[in-house]
Amino acid sequence: MSSSKRVLRIDPALLEGVGTIDVLFDGRRVWSVGTDDIPEGRLVWPKTMRSYFDGRTEVSIRDSANSEELVTTELRFGRSERRIELRDAAGRPLAMNKWQRLGPVFEGGNVELRERLLENARSLVALLEREAFDVYIVGGSLLGYMRTGGLLPHDDDIDLAFLSKHSHPADIALDSYRMESALARAGMTVVRHSLTHLEIDFFDDQGHVEHYVDIFTGYFRDGLYCQPFALRGPEVTPADLLPVQRVEVDGVTLPAPKRPEAWLEYAYGPNWLVPDPSFVFNTSQWTRRRFENNFGVYNRARVYWEKRYLSLDGVQPKAPDEAGVVAWAEALPDGAAVLDLGCGTGESTNLIASTGRRVMGIDFSHEALSIASKNAVPGATFAYTNVNDRHALFALGASMLATGEVWHVRIADVIHGLTLANRQALFEFLELVLRGGAVAWGTTYTDLPAWYERGDPTSWHYPEEWFEDELSKHALSVEFVSNGRQETQRGRRDQVEFFVRSTRTSTTDNGDR
Repeated sequence: MSSSKRVLRIDPALLEGVGTIDVLFDGRRVWSVGTDDIPEGRLVWPKTMRSYFDGRTEVSIRDSANSEELVTTELRFGRSERRIELRDAAGRPLAMNKWQRLGPVFEGGNVELRERLLENARSLVALLEREAFDVYIVGGSLLGYMRTGGLLPHDDDIDLAFLSKHSHPADIALDSYRMESALARAGMTVVRHSLTHLEIDFFDDQGHVEHYVDIFTGYFRDGLYCQPFALRGPEVTPADLLPVQRVEVDGVTLPAPKRPEAWLEYAYGPNWLVPDPSFVFNTSQWTRRRFENNFGVYNRARVYWEKRYLSLDGVQPKAPDEAGVVAWAEALPDGAAVLDLGCGTGESTNLIASTGRRVMGIDFSHEALSIASKNAVPGATFAYTNVNDRHALFALGASMLATGEVWHVRIADVIHGLTLANRQALFEFLELVLRGGAVAWGTTYTDLPAWYERGDPTSWHYPEEWFEDELSKHALSVEFVSNGRQETQRGRRDQVEFFVRSTRTSTTDNGDR
């Protein structure tokens, strides 16, 4: 076995008869992959792993099904002699997950973290059951219990689902909102992925997300059990799910479906008992579109930004255009309030506050808001709002209007990182809040760079003609006031500065600079 920073080469004979392999660094699993993805013994390293490749490690290949070691070799990447460690900025062990993303896992972590996760899951279940939700473990949590009686070592969360009594998407969504309200009243931090998927985050002493619990929604429609985002079929019946049974997961009592094997065979197939850490749900495009159209997708790019801000290690960077931000804020009418939408770590929000404005910064990254809150100056406040979530945006807009103030909005380098549907939600929000001559001011990148990647929203673009066309469908107008080349971390890009105004109200005091 040999390797470059790009490709690991394995003797194909070693892989004969093997379905999935585990790749271990110094005895810890960091990746699992099907042998169908290793043509002629050539395994291409994921890009996210390569950034850690500077040093030595003992690379082992084993059969995922029976843990039999196939080959082990000491390898060196780069010039360093240190041992390679795949850990994030918080020190948590990382591995490639089933979505082929590098993320934290239980394996190689501390036992106390797993215990806290299980205890929080138990408390969460108790709360939901008091609110009359029928809750049960699913996914990797159920799989781990049935295989070993505990959590899977390569997992990173606990998966719950509740069974809705409804079948219409609107009623199912109301169930989810009722659940969210109950969790919020209990002081829980809720991240909404869709109208059927909630993530409950738990934080460490430094303000980082330490662990989380996913809550999915199950329901029956036309005789099919549906569990967005991935599952829809006739294999599971109500009698397979309820009444739930109580099981011990690593010593903690949690509810499970009445017949766990029915749910597992439905989700993972007849060989669910055989370990396959590389397994991913094979959801038809039709089913995925059905779920996304009915229940939305509110998690676009959020994980990317959480990782990016976590890598800052708590340090607030310098604002890229200090003079421009201050000049714009100082030119606003007396008494104007400001919303800094997509504020990130809040450095520009603080600059606006320094001019005497009341300013609220919002973002969907807890890691960013943790840094922003710790560095907030007088007049600056910060709050979690997901710009991808139309309901959350409108709730924010209603609260802004209730203050009776005129709110101007800053949208710097945000719009090009949104999908079409989420841009429309943003424009509807601006239609709501831009009153009394208020304007939205911001910047966006207009060119598609050579380093474009679908998973990197900073590489996306939003040409001026798209902007004008999409805004024409709303009671808004856009004025482009400058174009230029802007230096970014990966190279220079075309950037345009713009003002968005309501066409329904006066724009006499518009805050132009």
